[in-house]
Amino acid sequence: MLDLTPIERIRREMPATTSRIYLNTGTFGPLPVSAIQAMQQQAQDELQAGRLGMAFFERMHAAQQAARQAVARLLRAREDEIALTGSTGDGLNIISYGLNWQPGDEIITTNHEHFSLLAPLSQLRERYGVVIRVADLGPNAERPAHEAVAEQITSRTRLIAISHVTWTTGVQLNIGEVGALGRERGILVLIDGAQSAGAIPVDAHALGIDFYATPGQKWLCGPDGTGALYACRDALNRITSTYVGYSSVEDPHSEEWKLAENARRFEAGGRHTAAIVAQAAALNWLEETVGYQWIFERIADLNTYAFNTLQSVPGLRLLTPTPAGSGLLTFILDGRNPDEVVKYLSEQHNIFIRTIPEMNSMRVSTGFYNTTEEIDTLARALSAYQGEH
Repeated sequence: MLDLTPIERIRREMPATTSRIYLNTGTFGPLPVSAIQAMQQQAQDELQAGRLGMAFFERMHAAQQAARQAVARLLRAREDEIALTGSTGDGLNIISYGLNWQPGDEIITTNHEHFSLLAPLSQLRERYGVVIRVADLGPNAERPAHEAVAEQITSRTRLIAISHVTWTTGVQLNIGEVGALGRERGILVLIDGAQSAGAIPVDAHALGIDFYATPGQKWLCGPDGTGALYACRDALNRITSTYVGYSSVEDPHSEEWKLAENARRFEAGGRHTAAIVAQAAALNWLEETVGYQWIFERIADLNTYAFNTLQSVPGLRLLTPTPAGSGLLTFILDGRNPDEVVKYLSEQHNIFIRTIPEMNSMRVSTGFYNTTEEIDTLARALSAYQGEH
């Protein structure tokens, strides 16, 4: 039997990382074998035995509970503070539409937010006359978030909605200080955790925020169509569920209408059980086999290595201000078209990164499964592109 190193064992469990240089976890993470096996087994069981009787419902509920518990451990929260969703955007919409908005009410966001957050805010503006105030973090998100947000607060501010890690340049915003600002002023704080959950340590209670939306398919390497929403127990009754169903209430068979007294009130109905099983399997594999602390340290180390290594490429200019440890690194090649560079890397070198159209730039995601050799290969390929064009 081969004596594999830890990283070799991890990469063997994630076949997509061995067939290409996979530097785009910030969009979709590579799936581990355990997640696919769990999904296949669930689908096979449903095919053979059907979805019948109380035994099936009990297994379905157990799968959902396992996924909530795994997310709760990741975010250092309680299970009853976790609702399962279909995506980060799902969670952001749930909270955005949960307030009783009045014309002139204000939301504060920043100039480095993803469309998944901006979309519901824009819709609120169109539908209810809500005012969106934009905190300017600077061109590369280098300015402290709490300072920029504080400048925008007025007596009409009802929600602060920002990212933990900016999708544009990978900067970790000082969310703990933003959370403190919200508590001090009585303003709800909603965090887009799309680029943070699974990439950096997150302690929802310590951050002091009210809501934290996460995906399953990025840094947590689960199937698409999965995600979660952390809802602080103290903030539950300040949000009204926009859509409700079987899962939202304490007892769907009771004549008394009573929403669940925990975050489950934000779960309207059934989800794809095979995907939920795979979500839990991926989270458990990350936690128990790989180890979150090792994951966070390796992502940060590779992020720093990429930050230093890519500076050797002629004409390359980093937009990420410092190695933030988030795993995201954004850069431009002076005078080069990002789409053409990304296409060249994939077709000529089997390297996969992505563009950030809003910044006319390119972004690299250094996952825990990547290696320094892969980053070196990326640097050589970019240098070759400069020489050939």
